[in-house]
Amino acid sequence: CPHIQNNGDKNNHLLERTLNVHITPHTHDDVGWLKTVDQYFYGLNNTIQQAHVALILDNVLNELQDPYTAHNRTFTYVEMKFFSKWYLALPPALKSSLKE
Repeated sequence: CPHIQNNGDKNNHLLERTLNVHITPHTHDDVGWLKTVDQYFYGLNNTIQQAHVALILDNVLNELQDPYTAHNRTFTYVEMKFFSKWYLALPPALKSSLKE
């Protein structure tokens, strides 16, 4: 973050501190909590809960590949059952780009 300079105003002492805020995208998809793994993964049976895990992961990959912002973006994912199901279905080129 750029440091805001005090221009002599007596109230600018409040602006002399820099605050860096880091936002880490995170999703929490419980495997088999209310629906089956496939229902969560493919976005089925939304009368129970709206969730489409494959779409979440597709969108995250698209954002991470954005050439204008990818250099400063990260993503964490915990649910390996969903991630492995998604990853195994990816074409080789997308698997390679994900590793970058």
